[in-house]
Amino acid sequence: MAIYHLNANVISRGRGQSIVAAAAYRSGTRLRDDRYGSTHDYTAKRGGAHAEIMAPAGAPDWVRDREALWNRVESAELRKDSQLARAIEVGLPVELSADQCLVLVRDYIARTFVSKGMVADFSIRRDNPENPLAHLLLTLREVGPLGFGPKARHWNGKANLLEWRAAWAERANEHLARAGHAIRIDHRTLEAQQIELTPARRVGLGRPRDGDANLPDHLADRITEQQRIVRENGAAILEDPSVVLRALAHRSPTFTHDDIARFLRPRTDGAAQFDAALLAVTQSDELVALQSGRAGENRFTSRDMLEAAKSLRQRAASMASRQGHGISSHAHAGVLSQFGFEDEQRRAFDYLLGEGDAKALALAANAGRVSLLTAAREAWERDGLRVYGVTRDGWQQGRDPPTRASVLVVDGAEMISLKPLERIVAVADKARAKIVLIGDLQQLQAMNLDSPFQDVLRGIGLPVV
Repeated sequence: MAIYHLNANVISRGRGQSIVAAAAYRSGTRLRDDRYGSTHDYTAKRGGAHAEIMAPAGAPDWVRDREALWNRVESAELRKDSQLARAIEVGLPVELSADQCLVLVRDYIARTFVSKGMVADFSIRRDNPENPLAHLLLTLREVGPLGFGPKARHWNGKANLLEWRAAWAERANEHLARAGHAIRIDHRTLEAQQIELTPARRVGLGRPRDGDANLPDHLADRITEQQRIVRENGAAILEDPSVVLRALAHRSPTFTHDDIARFLRPRTDGAAQFDAALLAVTQSDELVALQSGRAGENRFTSRDMLEAAKSLRQRAASMASRQGHGISSHAHAGVLSQFGFEDEQRRAFDYLLGEGDAKALALAANAGRVSLLTAAREAWERDGLRVYGVTRDGWQQGRDPPTRASVLVVDGAEMISLKPLERIVAVADKARAKIVLIGDLQQLQAMNLDSPFQDVLRGIGLPVV
């Protein structure tokens, strides 16, 4: 099952690091290091599946030559403690094929880094088929037609790192959905996800030294702490097995017996605690057996998820039948005259602006989503309603709460998992506001009915535009 993994650090000369050596190691290539007069040869290193350099449009040709790129980075930094590059490691979803993972990584890099002016040298490694990784090396200076500019110090801000972490989850979830997988990853902490377990301690110990009795004290202390965390998590699971079901259901609406076992292994201490925890979870009253899945395996969900699905359906249906928020004929006609909508777009426009506090609409790629939502927003605002764009994470703290005079527009609703979608609809329902859920038709078809947005569409939506 896909998990969220993203680590970021800086390659620094002050730590005795060489960016040319780091690039050679990650890409599995042989590079000459001009600064130190040495050659770093990692061509015999196994597990490398792909290596590539991505750069902004208009960048000089030499940025796509790995040896030239990183030697120029070295020569541009004069201080003995200079920061040379940023390194990011992400875990790739095992549900995606090698080609799909490559497309995902390119998409993430292009949108998140190259669009900001960075050069990205990335490699994909499959040393462990159960844990494929992508390694990114990013320049700390923007690159333009004339080469590198000054260091972009603002890239070092914590807000950027949080944005990059969230972007990886968003991009990965988009590509998982596009490939027809219901599973999702989450960049937030376990506490923010309301999963009552302690995060694992990063040990930083490679396989060759695993089990070594002569480890340095700091590594031995990390292992001891990790073992304590595992025992405490196992005890917490035995005390309340539903914590496992909540965690699994947060990633995917349904799961298998093997998914339960995979979740428990790194969170229990030894075979005895694992067996006891597995028995406790599989015998929990909160576990609900479903019909066999696509491959014939038995699938499960949690009682909590069933209740959330029921609540979502009932709330959406109740809000859809509630009279209110219909746009005046004056505002409707005034906006419509500005847009040359064809019949299907006109039908969607009329539907969105009609009576009812809940609207759901699946749009085809050629349906003119931007112009449709622009026109709808203008009509709502002409009638004195305040329009909010709601993110996939839900209502953001610190924003003015919605009121009866609010319209909440959720674009990309097919990508929102059950519990967050139910919470968003509940916020609108409680405020007596109007909510508009917009989904992508092609994405929904790829997900093969695995989106809770499908339930809303079947209950209240205009089928297809």
